[in-house]
Amino acid sequence: MTEPWLEREALIAVKAYPNPSAKYRETVCVAAITKEEGWVRLYPVRFRTLSQDRRFVKYQRVRLRMRKHDRDPRPESYRLDEMSLELGETLGTRGNWAQRREWVEPTLSASMCEIVRLQADSGKSLGAFRPKRVGDLVIKDAPPEWSAKQQAAMGQMWLFDDAAIPLEKIPYVFKYQYVCSDPECKGHEQSILDWELMQLYRNLRQNSPEEMRSKIRQKFLGEICGDDKDTVLFVGSHSRFPQTFMVLGAFWPPKPEKTLFDPP
Repeated sequence: MTEPWLEREALIAVKAYPNPSAKYRETVCVAAITKEEGWVRLYPVRFRTLSQDRRFVKYQRVRLRMRKHDRDPRPESYRLDEMSLELGETLGTRGNWAQRREWVEPTLSASMCEIVRLQADSGKSLGAFRPKRVGDLVIKDAPPEWSAKQQAAMGQMWLFDDAAIPLEKIPYVFKYQYVCSDPECKGHEQSILDWELMQLYRNLRQNSPEEMRSKIRQKFLGEICGDDKDTVLFVGSHSRFPQTFMVLGAFWPPKPEKTLFDPP
């Protein structure tokens, strides 16, 4: 039985870098927050072929139709009716990111270790939490070209396809190493799939490898995970390896200023 369509208002929180797809040529995994479900995964989204009036940005409120994914058992996964997208207000950072906080704060888990336990108990595959300490951002070499299978998938041309620019292969893997707030946490190392990080690499690729690495670390470690930031990591699990989580994005407002009444 086909699941019914649900009409929702959602806040776009994550847009991962596109992946080649045999069926869709390329797809983007989008994570959003609804008031009813909390975290939802909208997949697949053929973002680069969406019309300009449907191309959303992070922290934009949208109206959409979605229904439970029929081929993805992860509880947060939904199919998006791309034609239903109506773009609304993009929430800014005024008031210490107050408008964004209203959506993000209710979704937070106590720790990454708690999310892992919830995955084992109930299949949880999307979540957000405050890391205790982000120790490093590791940058490793990756194959510079897509595999033959991926290239074949992208070579399937669509009639009227306007995504004329080939999808660029990012020749690096980026990973956060961090400790979460669980008292027994032994540390986590997770790949980062955030489109914004990949775009930053593309903007810096003409620099020397050393300068590129330094500037990415400055942004995604020194700034986003800086001591003055109230950093939250958005994570999601792999469809084929549900116990493997990746960092999909980050929420990084300034830490609230302490008052005389706050505990030391």
